[in-house]
Amino acid sequence: MESKDIANYFVAEPLRDGRSMTVRAIRPADKGHIAEQVKSLSPETVYLRTFAPKRALDDRDLRRMTDVDFEKIVALVAVIAESGQEMIVGGGRYFRIGTGSGAKSAEVAFLIGDQYQGLGIGSRIFRHLTAIARATGIETFEAIVLPSNEGMLRLFDRSGLKVTKKQVEDIVQVTIDTGDAGNSA
Repeated sequence: MESKDIANYFVAEPLRDGRSMTVRAIRPADKGHIAEQVKSLSPETVYLRTFAPKRALDDRDLRRMTDVDFEKIVALVAVIAESGQEMIVGGGRYFRIGTGSGAKSAEVAFLIGDQYQGLGIGSRIFRHLTAIARATGIETFEAIVLPSNEGMLRLFDRSGLKVTKKQVEDIVQVTIDTGDAGNSA
């Protein structure tokens, strides 16, 4: 899969509650939507994702989040139509670890809006990120998760992929084999 194909990625998905959602590549024009989403998040959700209390993003943060190359960094967003307008309700991304074609691992992360958690958005985004990763030669995902982030740990465990977890001090290091079905802990 080429970076131009990933930059145009677009798939419709049903949610658990019957609504339709679109999973698509993030765009530079999404900056305002992303800034609004972060402002609406609970302090707990922000902390579980960033390990720090952060309530707003500056222009540099927004540029870094939305201006991606779709080679080293792949970012997808979940979009739902509400009241006739598209709303970004979550997103996920991976960052390739290392450089060149030998970089076979990537760090993966997600953020789902509070009122949209539990609808399967994270697992759907993860499934698409995994498919893109496989197509671009990434063999493993890595994630650093707080032990209290049960939803994220459950998402990985239920992915159908081989998952290895190791608790180190106050974090859980997770390794996911993107090509291997079958769980282990």
